[in-house]
Amino acid sequence: MDQDSKQKTLDNLTKAQTILVAVSKNAPFDALASGLALYLSCVKLGKNASILAKSPSVGEAQRLYGVDKIGRFEGNKNLIVVVNDAVDNVDKVTYSLEDTKLKIVVHPFPGAKNVTPDQISFEETPSKPNLIFSVGYRTPEELKQDIVHEQNLDPNIWVVNINKEDMGGIFAQVNIFNQEAASVSEVTAQLFQELALPLDEDISYNLYIGIASATENFAPALASPLSFETAAWLLKFGAGRAGFANPGSSHREMPEPDFAPIDQPAIENVERKKTSPETWLKPPRIYKGSKSFDREN
Repeated sequence: MDQDSKQKTLDNLTKAQTILVAVSKNAPFDALASGLALYLSCVKLGKNASILAKSPSVGEAQRLYGVDKIGRFEGNKNLIVVVNDAVDNVDKVTYSLEDTKLKIVVHPFPGAKNVTPDQISFEETPSKPNLIFSVGYRTPEELKQDIVHEQNLDPNIWVVNINKEDMGGIFAQVNIFNQEAASVSEVTAQLFQELALPLDEDISYNLYIGIASATENFAPALASPLSFETAAWLLKFGAGRAGFANPGSSHREMPEPDFAPIDQPAIENVERKKTSPETWLKPPRIYKGSKSFDREN
């Protein structure tokens, strides 16, 4: 990343209140590990962060931190009024303000049936993010498919795309890539270093396990020198101290001692005590407030 892109990204990151981390549903486990690491780091920055990604398998969920936050949107949300059979019955929608009440009027086509309350339901969608980290995407269409229409990309949203290959400036203001990297997690770790993003044991572990997965536990034919350099850097930040890194440490069984028998004279009137081992168990119109509201007469 050149100095200008780095500074602009830092500025947008500082100003951003809402951040979305989007991980391609076609990307491997490595990309999911990277996305979750970014999400957890943004939360540590005090941002309203959300993550979009494919639901992991049970095995993947047991190896990563933050999987329970996938699809859960934090911060402000938009309320959507849903009208069923609107194409056949609804002519237009208007609104008015009476005192402190906002009234939305659904007008039927002439001769069409009136819209009834049982045709109306409500949904919530996250507010538009100020910054997007996209991980593993190859085309802008692929990214747009994963983002609801209220979050459509526009020039005001700063997009940072992370991939192993150079995707060019097709949909992101900044493209982070390294063709010599063996994993997306290595590229993401470089971004952490450049932007000085916060790291802890869980975040470091996610990136470490992403590299390990992409290289099949650092197989020489798959790993790169950068793989080992990045792994060593992550270990300095506590990747090896994370709970998932030592899954059996809390309930490791102690081996029973194996003593050799000792020949000794029998002693009468001594009772042996036997011990047993323990058991373990078309976007809507936006109402911005009364002062910016056009009243209907």
